[in-house]
Amino acid sequence: MWNNWYSRHKGKFKKIAVLVLCIAAALYGLCFYMSYKAADIFNQVVAERQLFPGTVTVERLTATPGGTVSFENLVWNDEDGDTLVQIPKGQFTVKLSDVLTGHIGTQTVEDVTLDNAYIHLIFNDKMELQHVKKISGHQSGDPRGFIKVTGPKGNHPFNCHVALHQSVIEAEAPGRHFTIGDVEFSSHIHTKGKTTLDLRAGHFSGTLEAKSLRIRGSLDFKPDTPQYNLSLLLNDCNPRSLGAGLDIDDAATVSADIRGPLYAPVIDGTLKMDRLDITALVFTDVVGQVHYEQGLLDVTEVTAGVFGGSMKGQGQVNLDDRSYTADMTGSRLKGGIAAHDLFLRCDVDLNLHMEENKSAGTKAIYGDFRSGPGRYHNVPFRGISGSFAQDGKTLNFRDVVISMFFGDVSTDAFSIVNGKVKIGAINIDYKNGKRSRWGKGGPQTIR
Repeated sequence: MWNNWYSRHKGKFKKIAVLVLCIAAALYGLCFYMSYKAADIFNQVVAERQLFPGTVTVERLTATPGGTVSFENLVWNDEDGDTLVQIPKGQFTVKLSDVLTGHIGTQTVEDVTLDNAYIHLIFNDKMELQHVKKISGHQSGDPRGFIKVTGPKGNHPFNCHVALHQSVIEAEAPGRHFTIGDVEFSSHIHTKGKTTLDLRAGHFSGTLEAKSLRIRGSLDFKPDTPQYNLSLLLNDCNPRSLGAGLDIDDAATVSADIRGPLYAPVIDGTLKMDRLDITALVFTDVVGQVHYEQGLLDVTEVTAGVFGGSMKGQGQVNLDDRSYTADMTGSRLKGGIAAHDLFLRCDVDLNLHMEENKSAGTKAIYGDFRSGPGRYHNVPFRGISGSFAQDGKTLNFRDVVISMFFGDVSTDAFSIVNGKVKIGAINIDYKNGKRSRWGKGGPQTIR
């Protein structure tokens, strides 16, 4: 029975087998064509270099029928020969429709993954990415002759996902330069809409130095000027690296929100420092509010512990002319801790002003103080007051008055040089109206 049935349908089986082989051959040919076209899209983009002028080379290039192109040792040098991109290993996926039609555009790429990459980004003063050249066939005076990637008038938009693993990003703009290591980055880039991003990085060096960096949020490219909506966490930042005259190496942590236009971000957040050592003051548990806008960093509502008391203050750092100012008020500072003399027991209130301009070569530190009643070597006094100013490593005191039970002891010349105390003439004004002076020649009665 089987033989009879097979004999009757033998011709049909042959036709089906031939059809299957033809379909398989066609599919294989289509897959080969699609993988070839996917790789060809990469080659055409490199050859035309409409968006990326310079020289792009790659050692190995493979593609799959699904539109995924893998490459090794890709290097992009600009027209001056400087390396802008170096990628040991990476891959990207292109739209299947573009693979079939051969259409190449900025939205052809849907996904990009780069491993151990080096990327050098160069911006102008409006935070516009450089190394973008004009479209051929347009006059230079015609604004349509320029490639515009972002905004409602963008003629070359991007819409793809980008991921970087263990990479290095170097970015520079006028007056700014950063290098970020150990980058883990994920972003859905939509240059005619909202771009989301998540950046985690290790050591951060350059105009600003920090141990680690985290940025999350979005960039809205729908307006003509893109807008920030990001959160920032900067760990163990070195204030000295700002180059604004802050000779401070104590680590600071900043958590903040970034808003405003792309070329002029506005940053608001909180600054924290476990320790801050400036001049003769050592602060602990420093907390303050920060506001950055147009090159000015304002630090307000600062609180800290110092010499067993508390401190409040505010200041401003100008990153453009490398200057800073700070005003602080201290309350109930322990006099013995401040003077490094445990025999002095009193609480001191302090006003302190500091300023420096690296560009102009000027620096000033001065203030005044007043204590409540206390004791020194079991000798009671009613209070101590005076003013001070720092000149290099010398701390000079003026108008120092110690109110005693018998009158006031004062001096116009009192300084600390490299930890050693130097005292000039001492005046004693007694309650009975008499006055005497102690100098190198011993006591002298003035009246």
